[in-house]
Amino acid sequence: MRVQGVHHHHITSTNPTPVFPITVYPFSKTQTLNTVNNNHTQSQKLRICRIPATLGPETSKRFSSLLAAAAAQPSQPLDLTEDNIRQVLADARVEFGQLFDTSVGMTGQVELADLDGPFVKISLKGRFWHERSLVLARLANYLKQRIPEILEVDIEDEKQLDDSPANF
Repeated sequence: MRVQGVHHHHITSTNPTPVFPITVYPFSKTQTLNTVNNNHTQSQKLRICRIPATLGPETSKRFSSLLAAAAAQPSQPLDLTEDNIRQVLADARVEFGQLFDTSVGMTGQVELADLDGPFVKISLKGRFWHERSLVLARLANYLKQRIPEILEVDIEDEKQLDDSPANF
């Protein structure tokens, strides 16, 4: 299958399935992501144009952060440890930047509150762009994807799911 004419993206391959690892190479005013094909018969390339300078430095910084996070995303699941949970929560700040966007006054913080076997409790503090219950659900899914041993992610205290201004 050959895909052409995709806006800002050009994928060339007979089978355009992305395969990790990803290596980022600077290429004039674009970023090129090379993926390694396991059977070594073809190399796939995804070229992503940089954000024009006219959109401002914040947009460019956010794009660079997302690109770096995509390149750093491990393909192997992580073990269930407190350090790995903290790392995944830190990665989630980049992955879900819209939930934690400090440029628009979002002060939300997520921390590991407790780990009891495969059960994780997190705490939510500050303001979030979305409802706290949605933030909890998205973080729970992200944690379970990255650390498959986790069976359940819950909130430390139900009061932390209250979206009223008194909790900010």
